[in-house]
Amino acid sequence: MATRDELTALRPGAALRVMGDEFLIERTVRCEQDGAVVWWEHRLSSDGAGRSLWLEIPVETDEPVVAHESTGTLGTEPDGAPEIEYGGERMQLLIKGRASYRSLERSAAPKSGALVYHEYASGDRRVTYQLRGEGRVWEVSDGRAIDEASIEVMA
Repeated sequence: MATRDELTALRPGAALRVMGDEFLIERTVRCEQDGAVVWWEHRLSSDGAGRSLWLEIPVETDEPVVAHESTGTLGTEPDGAPEIEYGGERMQLLIKGRASYRSLERSAAPKSGALVYHEYASGDRRVTYQLRGEGRVWEVSDGRAIDEASIEVMA
């Protein structure tokens, strides 16, 4: 069982078990919005399962840890509507904004830039639209809020 402090201190190369599956952190991203709101994102990969997963870890302990999987891309900007239908489910806009990010990479040079995002929620389910840097393609991720107890730091 990992603590919030342990999860925010992790860096590329660390091994985790998330909901029973083993992953290796490939990239750690620190995001900051308006000099105050900070959160961490870890990109995880699994050789065994062939999966890639993102863990979103807010610094605020009253916010949940979210596990996301990339599900596709959009060629146009989402409109940021207060409500959307996604996968047959109505989802409310949880948060949207612009943040700066800086990454640490396991096998590449660090990156930094701007991140624009829209995150929607329905119960524990999340869908997030993100645009990094000067890109024109929005990444769509489907996720769920998870219990920190389902994450184990292995090394």
